[in-house]
Amino acid sequence: MATKGRGILPAAFFARNAAAMRHLMSLVLRFGLAGACLVYALWGVDFSRLGEVLSGFPLWSMPLYAAASLACSLFPGMRLRFLVNGRIGTATGVRACLLGLGVNNVLPARLGEMAKAAYLRREADISLGQALEAVFWERFFDLSALLVLGIAVAALLGQGVLLYPLLGVVGGGWAFLALLRLRPAAAHACLRLVPGERLKVLVGEMFTLFEGRMRAGFLLRLAAWTACCWCGFVLAAGVGMVGMAGLPADPTMVLTVFAVITLGFALPAAPGGMGVYEASAVLALGWFGVDKDRAFAVGLGLHMLQY
Repeated sequence: MATKGRGILPAAFFARNAAAMRHLMSLVLRFGLAGACLVYALWGVDFSRLGEVLSGFPLWSMPLYAAASLACSLFPGMRLRFLVNGRIGTATGVRACLLGLGVNNVLPARLGEMAKAAYLRREADISLGQALEAVFWERFFDLSALLVLGIAVAALLGQGVLLYPLLGVVGGGWAFLALLRLRPAAAHACLRLVPGERLKVLVGEMFTLFEGRMRAGFLLRLAAWTACCWCGFVLAAGVGMVGMAGLPADPTMVLTVFAVITLGFALPAAPGGMGVYEASAVLALGWFGVDKDRAFAVGLGLHMLQY
């Protein structure tokens, strides 16, 4: 028995240390990505010129852009109300979206989505599995919309290489949902890979909910709500880029910059996409001949006003 006990303790010790090491490596990679993006975005920037560009933004346009960004939460709030079958009001849905965005801006690992699910669970009086399922559909359709927008931008600019990782994630998600609809037993067999009984029960509940939602009527209505959400996002981005930053009112440029920034923001980097957001703006605006000083100022201004 003593030998068995001595064997268990080192195993538990190494398991805890392995988990801590993985967490540390994840943090290092995320903040390393943010640091590398900041170096890219700031390399060669003339800070005196940067100050001039920022000071040239019209004062009246800044609260206008901030208000437009805030107003963008209306349709996502209504979409959340639809996803929980009307068990919350639109105002509660908007608060849930703002809560998730706020937590994502200060904490890593997209913990805002968990905060949103916890809030929905309380306000809608639903299970955690139902709340997480609603957040899944919200985020998954946003990624699908980003992929569609990215494909359109890639067709115009020939920058499709940026879409390959997103295509893999979204394509894999749709493939699994199709498997769940057509071969539910095979999809549920994946639960054997989920560690822990409580987590297995939670994921199993979500699989069952996914299966029940895989109907044309639900998917088409969710696609329509998502289209409304993204029209609002693009309009707000246009207000910031054209009205505040004084860039040309070029729909292709607005769509491209918005798509690249959103793709960068979706990466698991530092909280709030710090560094990645600015680097994405510099990259995308550079394709349209905007100099680096102005591009960085635009990215920084848009990002800080969103905060």
